[in-house]
Amino acid sequence: MRKFKQEILMPEASEPTSKTNRSLEARIYSTYASLSPAERTLADVMLQHQMEIALYTAGELADKAGVSTATAARLIRALGYSSYPAAKREIREANHWGSPQGGVIDSAEYAAEAPTLRSVVQTNIDNIHATADSIPPKVLDAICDACVKAERVFVIGLRNGFGLAHYAAHYFGLIKDDVRVLPANGTSMTHDLSTIRKGDFVICFAFRRRPKKLPLLLNEIRSTGCITALITDISASDSAKAADYAIRCRCHSLAPFNSFTAAVTIVDYIAWTVAAKLGERSIERFRQIDRMVDLIDDVSTPKLDNSRKPR
Repeated sequence: MRKFKQEILMPEASEPTSKTNRSLEARIYSTYASLSPAERTLADVMLQHQMEIALYTAGELADKAGVSTATAARLIRALGYSSYPAAKREIREANHWGSPQGGVIDSAEYAAEAPTLRSVVQTNIDNIHATADSIPPKVLDAICDACVKAERVFVIGLRNGFGLAHYAAHYFGLIKDDVRVLPANGTSMTHDLSTIRKGDFVICFAFRRRPKKLPLLLNEIRSTGCITALITDISASDSAKAADYAIRCRCHSLAPFNSFTAAVTIVDYIAWTVAAKLGERSIERFRQIDRMVDLIDDVSTPKLDNSRKPR
């Protein structure tokens, strides 16, 4: 431990200017690809607990990640901090809490130069890989099973999770009979929430700048006996603990906007897996929808010309 303290607490001459005044997320994202597996594990733990990082010693964070204190020392240096106390101070004083700007690699670089299409594509691929690698398979299995067994599925979208909720509800609605989006336009969400009961499944989308009462909301929903899942970003702490299952998505972007590519990929996986698990029931649901589309919807679809004989 003494060696660790010397490594991590002794200040260095100066920090690299490219990392000065940058958020923890920006520092981690810019170096993530070059980190060792153990360092990545610790980096993920730091991101998950960044809002309460001042409460932990470096050794306690290392224990949470299941890595050595020497690994923690190397990571602190790789992130450009002069010491762990300095890192805690800068993280605590960061002015991007909850803001999409927290994930920007270099705000000065962004302002000076527009990203290329290739860089945006690569960033989204990195987000998907990092998110997928961080999810225990048993968590995905449990979420999919809960969706399969649920009598009703409620999809909640809060703030910038609203659009994702509608995306998820569209695909869940193709394979499940009773799927509802909250909040619905022109209604009070509390009225719909009061109808949730045991046997239902609630999946909530809430990312940066989550409502302060989200943990209370999730705890109230869980008290009914239904299963809850939260799709969120890596900074979620109390709200993630309040759900039965939580998936933290990497939302890094080259610009001061969140990227939801990883979250969309998770929705696709859940929908496709639930459809496969439902088997004939999901196929029958598709048939019913296709029949109603043919009867009612004014859409153009290719038709097979049976009058023509193949040559």
